[in-house]
Amino acid sequence: MIRCGVVLVALLGLATPQVAPAQTVRFGLQGVGLTYSEIDQGRRAEGGGLGGTFSVRWRRFLLDASGMGARLDPKGDGGGTSFDLLQGDVRLSYAFAPSFAVEIGGGRRAIDPEFATQDIGVVRLGVLSEIALNQLSTVWARGAYLVDSRFSGGGSADLAVELGMGVGVGTANGRFRGRVDFEFQRIDRKVGGADVPLQMAVGKLGLELGF
Repeated sequence: MIRCGVVLVALLGLATPQVAPAQTVRFGLQGVGLTYSEIDQGRRAEGGGLGGTFSVRWRRFLLDASGMGARLDPKGDGGGTSFDLLQGDVRLSYAFAPSFAVEIGGGRRAIDPEFATQDIGVVRLGVLSEIALNQLSTVWARGAYLVDSRFSGGGSADLAVELGMGVGVGTANGRFRGRVDFEFQRIDRKVGGADVPLQMAVGKLGLELGF
């Protein structure tokens, strides 16, 4: 199902002739809510925090950087401890068609206290479709395969994917824009032949300033 979602993102971009308008540089601040799960052990944590975004667009290139920090508390009967999560992501995309781009990038997730759950580092290869509905609103969707995932507790992942979507609504000149994002990440981690999958869902609501 996740792989089908990535294919649909690509087809959407190829079928849409419009180009999403954007300022050259954007800064943003977001409120973040997220759920993090270690599915094999039934461990789940929920929490919230703040995030920030920075993007630069030049011709067909888009550099997109984001970061967030959140406090998560254990939920349910799976046990665990409260922890702080810090994550940073960088993506560079190139638009081959008006609303279809390929992306490369990386991400890093750090946990405090150490080993409350996994620190993770990833390299991503993906696609991005960004569509201008009119002068005021833009929608986007992206999908990526996470390559060479690394974990603080060891292990590997043959399958690791993420999907994201969002909408932005702002002023006609692009100076101000409100945005809503949703991201889902699934990493099928294996340690010593045992399945130890990790999953995270993130919702973001924020405001951007463009120049």
